[in-house]
Amino acid sequence: MLHLAAIRDGAAAIHQVSMNSIPAQEIERRGMAAVDDLLHAGPVQVIENERPCYVILSAVDYERLTAGPSAWDWLDRPSHATRDQPTIDADLAAERAAWNGTA
Repeated sequence: MLHLAAIRDGAAAIHQVSMNSIPAQEIERRGMAAVDDLLHAGPVQVIENERPCYVILSAVDYERLTAGPSAWDWLDRPSHATRDQPTIDADLAAERAAWNGTA
């Protein structure tokens, strides 16, 4: 169980958040059997020095995560822009003029 502190209206409140996590020391002590027990409920966050430092995924979760297009695929796609550069510049100039009250 992970405890989170939140400050609202000057008063601290402690919230308990249930997370699928394990201390690194537990993995050192029990080995991967400790992680296998938790992986059935989803990815496991490894806590070291009271801070999250790793996430362990099952092969199925990893395949699901990497199955779609990567960020590079999205960035490498051709643009389907409907406006050309002069039109964009004119629109921006008009918008900035409206901000300054000169339009």
